[in-house]
Amino acid sequence: MKAIVTVVEKITSEAHINIPDGLAVTAISQHIVDRYNSGEMQADLNIFHVDFESISAHIGSKTYITWHQGNPCDHRAYYFCKLGRFTLTLLTDTEQNLTRTEAYLGNFKQLIYTSEKEVSKELATVELQNFLSGLAVELQTLSHIEFNEDSV
Repeated sequence: MKAIVTVVEKITSEAHINIPDGLAVTAISQHIVDRYNSGEMQADLNIFHVDFESISAHIGSKTYITWHQGNPCDHRAYYFCKLGRFTLTLLTDTEQNLTRTEAYLGNFKQLIYTSEKEVSKELATVELQNFLSGLAVELQTLSHIEFNEDSV
């Protein structure tokens, strides 16, 4: 048996750095941002605190994309798949050596993903599955948002 475990955590890192004397507040902020963006601060950052916001597990088998072939035309092969509220399409063009994948959500077929590359149908499928897995993790994070009634 396999389980897909999703952990959402908030990590606070702390670094002790030297800041030149005599800088204004805005210059200090810019100095810190510049050190962080350049990567200089990475060696100084230590995990100070971790808050585990949620942990969940999905037990069972992973859902894989199973393509069904649609009506091909000329030098193009068309495939589609329906996964819950998602509609997925894959179109291969043998003349241009391109594979186009798309993911739509809901009854109104809102386009949420598109990719067109010189890749195989199999690699395009893996990239699409990775996108959908990442999206599932992000949506899990969104489910933990709480709104303060005073600020709305």
